[in-house]
Amino acid sequence: MSRFQVIKGIPFSNVHWFKKENIEGTIDYYPKDGDISIASYPKTGTTWLQYIVLQITSEGDYFPPFDDLHVKTFMEMAGPEVIDSLEGVRIYKHHYRYDMVKKNPKSKVLYIYRNPEDTFVSYFHFMENVREEKLNFEEFFEGFLSGNIEYGSYFEHVLSFLNHKDDDNLLLISYEKLHANPREEILRISRFLGEEYYQGLLSDELLLSKILKNTSFEHMKKNRKFNLPHNSIEESSEKHANNINLFRKGIIGDGKSLLSEEQMCRLREKLTEIMKDTEVFKEWIKQQNNFSTA
Repeated sequence: MSRFQVIKGIPFSNVHWFKKENIEGTIDYYPKDGDISIASYPKTGTTWLQYIVLQITSEGDYFPPFDDLHVKTFMEMAGPEVIDSLEGVRIYKHHYRYDMVKKNPKSKVLYIYRNPEDTFVSYFHFMENVREEKLNFEEFFEGFLSGNIEYGSYFEHVLSFLNHKDDDNLLLISYEKLHANPREEILRISRFLGEEYYQGLLSDELLLSKILKNTSFEHMKKNRKFNLPHNSIEESSEKHANNINLFRKGIIGDGKSLLSEEQMCRLREKLTEIMKDTEVFKEWIKQQNNFSTA
């Protein structure tokens, strides 16, 4: 069996719980007015951001089990019918590039991005769990650079959203800034979601503190594990599950400690080639330089 299923030129995992019809159906899904979608490349803070949005919109009340959340709101897994059945404030997520999905200017999109070295290392460890096999670090790195990997080129994915940074209904969120200043960033996110949410947090410090605690890395790691289906349908039908923790370390700079100097140079070259004229490029180069001199 091929490792990938290629849909609209993008490679996706070829596992039974990533059905082709669900991917094709959600790529063509038209958001309803008022929908909130969370977009990202894998392992850049998707789930973290989703819980922040859920906490803001529910005033700190809604903190569902991750298994339920993933099955019902992860577009590639859930499919269009499940997404269409969501009620209330409809919040769902995907890893599609900007140019792959339908747009509704009356919906809101939040895109979170993370520096390439930390994204790569986190993605590597995650995909070992998904594929249920020991992966070759160097081969996975080559796939990450070339785009011959699930969801394709990381750099082009980020750039596809950066090119629309001035869209009124799109908010770009830096993983590193959210990590360094969660209070400030959560308030910024709440303002984007609606003035009523922003004013509610400003006027209720206890609520803001509750959301900060509930969405802290330590709390999420302790309370939100994920029972990932096995690759084999037979194994997945049994009682045991491929239990993983999506929150492995959550630190800034972990990638640099595991990548060789040559790999870091090649990441920087690819970053320069594709994203050199963006503010995010400058942000990441500054971070890399800070770690080099630390």
